[in-house]
Amino acid sequence: MPLLVNTVRDIRVRGLQLCGLTWSGDYLWYSEAYSGRICAIDPVSGTAAHTVPCAQVRTDLTTVDGNLLQVATAERVLRAIDPDTGEVAYEFANPRPGKKLCGLEATREGLWLGYEDLRRVDLRDRDGTLLRTFAISRAVAGLTVTDRYLLYADHAGASLTVVDIVTGRELVSYGVVGNPTGLTWDGELVWYCDHRDLRLCAVALPGLVQR
Repeated sequence: MPLLVNTVRDIRVRGLQLCGLTWSGDYLWYSEAYSGRICAIDPVSGTAAHTVPCAQVRTDLTTVDGNLLQVATAERVLRAIDPDTGEVAYEFANPRPGKKLCGLEATREGLWLGYEDLRRVDLRDRDGTLLRTFAISRAVAGLTVTDRYLLYADHAGASLTVVDIVTGRELVSYGVVGNPTGLTWDGELVWYCDHRDLRLCAVALPGLVQR
């Protein structure tokens, strides 16, 4: 059974289908599939700061090289978007065509991609070369990476699972309120999109995800 954790902060947001979530250093950016947009929120005040369009939003979101990188379309392509103008900078294909890409995070090591149907996480370099891959026990709905750990969200199971980034071994799962989808880390707190209650929720996981 997952260990239960309480939210330490939550922000109600506008939208009907919360998908991805990422931290830019200043704002939480969340993607919303029903309206096809990506929105920036001040995590302290909860004030909406900026919105850019993104047609056919699917699942997770991250930042890379100053752009937002969103999983989009039924084919789950990766679409880079200028956060100021909303213009599409480039797109590239899902590295596993036909598979349900649901988790996404860019780090110094490369691009982490989580697949719901395969129950697998890949690490790829910027050219798409597969660097690492490991199996996970639950269906991934979003993922994030801290300095030492990878965390992924299980929507149906209402849980966040912590994975040792070196060994790929799952360490512990936490039960959370609502149904988590997109997931991000702001350097202190783990935030997730609560798909059920249309909120951005933060949880503290002491000893596991702090710097």
